[in-house]
Amino acid sequence: MMRRVFRVFTLPGLLLSLLLSTNTLLAAQTTQAPSVQVETVALKQQAMSDTVSGYGVVSPDTRSLHTVSLPRPGQIASLSVSAGQVVKKGEVLLDFATGADATLAYLRAREAVNFARGELARTGQLLAQQLATQSQLAAAKKALAEAEAALQAQQRIGAGQALERVTAPFDGVVTSVLAAQGERLAAGAPLLTLAHAGRSRVILGIEPDQVAQVHPGMAVEVAPVFDRERKLSGRVAQVFGVIDPQTQFVDVLVELQDQVLMPGTKVHAKVQLAHKLEWVVPRSAVLTDARGAYVFQVAKGKAQRIEVTTGLTQDGMVAVHGAFDPEKPVVRLGNYELQDGMAVRGGAR
Repeated sequence: MMRRVFRVFTLPGLLLSLLLSTNTLLAAQTTQAPSVQVETVALKQQAMSDTVSGYGVVSPDTRSLHTVSLPRPGQIASLSVSAGQVVKKGEVLLDFATGADATLAYLRAREAVNFARGELARTGQLLAQQLATQSQLAAAKKALAEAEAALQAQQRIGAGQALERVTAPFDGVVTSVLAAQGERLAAGAPLLTLAHAGRSRVILGIEPDQVAQVHPGMAVEVAPVFDRERKLSGRVAQVFGVIDPQTQFVDVLVELQDQVLMPGTKVHAKVQLAHKLEWVVPRSAVLTDARGAYVFQVAKGKAQRIEVTTGLTQDGMVAVHGAFDPEKPVVRLGNYELQDGMAVRGGAR
């Protein structure tokens, strides 16, 4: 006859069995070393530029400015341009009516020539009749020469023109209009100024404690404030030696190289002080704590903390100096969870 044996578990025994099973599972998990999923990047060398930044305004190159004026008095009969207007060579700028005094001086000079010619002819006839001397003939010739010189001077200043149409001598921009239509002007009075097209400069404001690093000839990258994607190149032409009382900056003159921005455009500029070949890592790879800056490198699947000092920053890359191994990758993502010696998973992407 077969007997059946039944094992009866009481409630305390069941709980003890469950606790033993849980402890066994936790012990098995703790024996596995923790690891962190990371993304790495290789150390690389890159030319880094130390820069000084500032803001400024585009203005015409003063060496390209041309002042329009006329060497005789008169009146602006009509004005065809205004400040800021772009003009082409030969385009009409204004019509200038010669003043009455200048016209009268021209007519007198012309009459003086006619009179001197008549006197020279009469003196020649008298000399032929032995009624005049050689000295009188010489004096008549001198008077004619002087009268002709005076007439030529009046012609050179345009006194013989009742109305002169003034045109642009080159392609450019009207930077200022200095007289109004109908205004009567003295001889040589400035009428307007023109700037050559294709030539502009920037007056850049630099902090006084940084300007000592800036010197003529240094390369400058210029970008309009409202269009940072547009990059223009220039050179430092002059560093001023006083602080502007209005801006509290030191002015630096930058010449743009064969590139044009409209006068008055506000720009941001970077003066390139020096180029250095540096070991660089992404900005996200550098962490800091109470001990300073550091990065994590990966060697045989484990993270190694490396103390570093940081240098120049450019385009999201940071120059680093320290006892790192250039052959080992640097962790750029997931490094916030790491500790020295911790196992890592993943790699470069």
